[in-house]
Amino acid sequence: MTGLAEATRAERPTLLTFLRDELAPRPGRLAAVARIAGCCTLVVAIGMLYQIPLVGYSAYAVFLLGSRETVGTLLVGVVAALAFTIAVVLSLLFYTLDAAEPALRLPLMAASTFVAVFLTRTIALGPVAFLAGFVLVLSQTLIDRIPSLEALTRAVLWLWVVVMVPVTVSILVNFAIGVSPGQLARRTAARLLHTLADALRGHSAEPLKHAGAEAIELLEVREHAGKLDPSLRSRSAIDTMLIETLAELLVLLRLLPRSTPTAVRRQLAGTCEACAAALEQRGAPASAGIDPAPFDQAGLAPEVLPVVVAMAAAVERLRAGLVSRTTTNEPPAPAAARKGILVPDAFSNPGYARFALKTTIAVMAAYIIYSGVDWPGISTSITTCFFVALGSLGETIHKATLRMTGALVGGLIGGLCVVYVEPQMTDIGQLCLLVAAVSAVGAWVATGSDLISYAGMQGAFAFFLTLLQGYAPDTDLTAPRDRIVGILLGNLLMTLVFSLLWPTSAVDRARVSLAAAFRALAGLMRDESEAKVGSRLAAIRALGEARRFVTLAAFELRMLPARAWLERSGGVSLETLDRVAAAVFVVVDQQTVPDWQTAPEIADAARRHDQAVAAWLGACADRVAPGGQAKPLLPEPPRPDIPSERSSMEATTSLHTALEARELLRSELENAIAVPS
Repeated sequence: MTGLAEATRAERPTLLTFLRDELAPRPGRLAAVARIAGCCTLVVAIGMLYQIPLVGYSAYAVFLLGSRETVGTLLVGVVAALAFTIAVVLSLLFYTLDAAEPALRLPLMAASTFVAVFLTRTIALGPVAFLAGFVLVLSQTLIDRIPSLEALTRAVLWLWVVVMVPVTVSILVNFAIGVSPGQLARRTAARLLHTLADALRGHSAEPLKHAGAEAIELLEVREHAGKLDPSLRSRSAIDTMLIETLAELLVLLRLLPRSTPTAVRRQLAGTCEACAAALEQRGAPASAGIDPAPFDQAGLAPEVLPVVVAMAAAVERLRAGLVSRTTTNEPPAPAAARKGILVPDAFSNPGYARFALKTTIAVMAAYIIYSGVDWPGISTSITTCFFVALGSLGETIHKATLRMTGALVGGLIGGLCVVYVEPQMTDIGQLCLLVAAVSAVGAWVATGSDLISYAGMQGAFAFFLTLLQGYAPDTDLTAPRDRIVGILLGNLLMTLVFSLLWPTSAVDRARVSLAAAFRALAGLMRDESEAKVGSRLAAIRALGEARRFVTLAAFELRMLPARAWLERSGGVSLETLDRVAAAVFVVVDQQTVPDWQTAPEIADAARRHDQAVAAWLGACADRVAPGGQAKPLLPEPPRPDIPSERSSMEATTSLHTALEARELLRSELENAIAVPS
């Protein structure tokens, strides 16, 4: 068994393998690319025809507005419109105060940055606060370049138009030819079920590599669908249960032994296919269902039986849920409790204020530096400080790296087009073809995972700024040079500030996620009443977040002491914890066996074991949390204290299955701590 660091290094792919995986075609990707490229082309054409300033920024806004489904695009568009409206109004107000007072402008810029970044982390409308603060600070920097107050006012008012054009175009195009969130959710779930069925039949499970993350994302897509179709709100609970069951099946598949009989695999796969077909046809599954009970008498091996029974129970729960969803009308769900404007620990948690202060220091340092050397072209350093500011140093450096890579590639492509392609153009149609082609390339990268998507957005942005400098061909390459220098300055400032002032490591955030996963699993084991809808999802989501933060921790190198925890954390790997979670799900699915009443002593022993495992997992959560022990797992997991002679005499077949499930969990826990010295 290897620790987190060793497991991460062992599983980390080469750059070529990583790019091949990230850039591979996926369902819906080509359509999303076509929408983004088409919107960019329309925005550029409108900007050139009506001579709207900052056409490159308008085209880039399309990438920020892009979403896989219509409601996501609409929500982002509304947020952007609201944020820019607030920013324009505040900018005009601030101009009346500080246009002729540099001594007042600096404190106002610093205060605006601090408040915006603080509110980004502490209020529900954080994105509105972030965008409004970003635009407000940038508008204040325009005073240095546009001394005329009248011209300055006109420039700021044009900013609203610059944003509203891509917002309007993106929303209209997505509602015309985009995918509704309901359609996207059904297609994604059906595809995952088909792929799961193939894996059950013995085909490669490689297509399921990102399936867990896709299943979790279905929750957000389902929420968006409810905003578009109010009738779905009454089915919120059952839909959450269906998504959770799908995610559980994907986790249980990791635990299914290769020795599972083909007939059993085919039966499970057949029901998965029936559920997928029901989703595609928006009806009830044609399958008659699957009964887990006969598997108890099927003569399956001890390591196979409990997993198969758990998967059969989950598949049947999925099938029954789809039937219930189409045949019953649930009463409207009760209104959710209204949340406060601020998060509960907004003022008690110093992390929010520290994060805002660090970002403010970097932003103001960038402004003072480029103003001091009289080089306004590198004002992109301020933009960099805003957009790469994330919760941990690893996340910040990762995003800064993507920003730099995208700027270099996009600037190079734009420069080559300015020198060799643009002089040959004779009309706007040729320009639109070039914009569409390069936008499609950037959009293909931008529709990848979070590990690479920002590079595609920044590549497109650098290309737009290089090519679209005015309303006529321009061979000046000063803009891309200055932009790259500004990005370098911003990256340097953010790295220094975030590594020296209250540094937060991605490892610490990984430990928080791991602790949350342990606590969720402990809650499931504590009592069957705790196994409510959403509990399994909480554990699966937390493990996914931990995996993401461990990956991002690689960007910190050895800059922070917390990084060393990965080297000392022998005793747990994320793959091992996935299997432990699956084993917990197997036990939980068989906590309420009816035959417990026939053997009360065995039932009591099993419950004591479950309580002991819950306490053990809770203790592990305390150890893995930031400030805990180096090794997160306790040395000895609990063992089922059930006399073998009593269990063989009194236990029915279903009881034997439940007991085998606990033996399986014990085995997985022992494997998790079996680290060679």
